[in-house]
Amino acid sequence: MLLFMVQGLPLLGLGYGVWLFSREGIRPLDVGLLVGMYLLTMTGIELGFHRYYAHRTFETTRPIRALLLILGSMAGQGSTLLWSAIHRWHHAHTDVPGDLHSPTLGRHGWWQRVRGFFWSQFLWYLDTPAVANFGRFLERHRAAPDAVLASAEDSQEHRLVRTLPDLLRDEWLLRLNQRYGLWVLLGFALPTVVGGLATGSWEGAWRGLVWGGFVRFSLVQQVSFAINSVTHTLGTQPLASRDDSRNNAVMAVLTLGAGWHNNHHTFPGSAFTDLRWWQVDASGLMIRLLERLGLAWDVRRPSAEAIAARQRPSRSPHE
Repeated sequence: MLLFMVQGLPLLGLGYGVWLFSREGIRPLDVGLLVGMYLLTMTGIELGFHRYYAHRTFETTRPIRALLLILGSMAGQGSTLLWSAIHRWHHAHTDVPGDLHSPTLGRHGWWQRVRGFFWSQFLWYLDTPAVANFGRFLERHRAAPDAVLASAEDSQEHRLVRTLPDLLRDEWLLRLNQRYGLWVLLGFALPTVVGGLATGSWEGAWRGLVWGGFVRFSLVQQVSFAINSVTHTLGTQPLASRDDSRNNAVMAVLTLGAGWHNNHHTFPGSAFTDLRWWQVDASGLMIRLLERLGLAWDVRRPSAEAIAARQRPSRSPHE
């Protein structure tokens, strides 16, 4: 039921948004709420869940960590710990047996590749038991993190939680993480309240919920999931990364930097994905700003020598 509410209702809302657009078009406030909420929640996913919590590519203050956790949770892709565990598992098994969402693993021929694409885009999410069970699993073992980390049990939840020894021992983080449902609801309430206050009407509140809530939620989720499908099948591979990851400029813009995926898989510990001057990495720019303000430190970046050593021998002039 919870999975339907988190996934099904926004999808119905997206359908309603398409119908509303065909009937009435879209108003400037609708666009502002859609774009604004998209950028906030995508920042939470890419800068927060991905670069901070999953890879720990920099350190920052507790208020910023909390803000990034809340923004990422508002995207509705699972709690911080679930998202981080699945991503760490993916990096340990990228495009090899064990990868939960590879579009290419064991896929031969065009039809199998098409099926793999859709599996990687969203079907894996519906077929992964830990997605629905991980929150309850963490709550059961919250009092004894070392015991669950040392457990020999081999359920999917146990395998995933063993990727999180650093995060699982952070009681402050666990408390925020276990309020995931509240943060998801906040992602719908915020544009609703802003829309209502800006227009002074229930209609404005409803349109805020539709465009800044439902439509935004669906777009952020599918664009984020496309990192699994698109950037493991379409794009360039200027660096030797030992997997099928690819750089895709369109996806880089839409995901605030994650689309430079070949760069990322080659240097997963880097806070930045823009290894060339012309590669736009919005999340990297935010980290640089935080660093200059003294709000980020221990920022990890590969050396020029390390990047040169991983260049493929033959590449286009633009790479």
